Amino acid sequence: MRKVCLYILIVFIWAESTSLDQLLKLPVLFEHFKEHQLKNHDVGLLEFISMHYWGHDMDDTDNDRDMQLPFKKVNINTHYLLFARLNQAPRIIAAEQTVLQTFTIYKDQYHPDPDLTSPFRPPCA
Repeated sequence: MRKVCLYILIVFIWAESTSLDQLLKLPVLFEHFKEHQLKNHDVGLLEFISMHYWGHDMDDTDNDRDMQLPFKKVNINTHYLLFARLNQAPRIIAAEQTVLQTFTIYKDQYHPDPDLTSPFRPPCA
């Protein structure tokens, strides 16, 4: 029973995060195809799809109807909240790690000589 509930939950999350709701608009696609066939009997299904999705639509002033077709406007807004019920409290196991690398001692040789950078120094010959 838990697996069935898990599968149903996964399907709901997958349907919400993808654009599967656009498949519910397929009847509108076929109705609009019939409307175009009433205007022009020579329009085939592939011509209709290429006209509305890949090419230029006829100037038939039905842009509102065209925008109702599936996958013309896709808006996906998802917000996830995950609640996990744990049977046991998680345990944190501390592990000791030893570093096997030796570090060099810092040497002061990288600083410039203060006598060379002083503004008051003896004249050079």
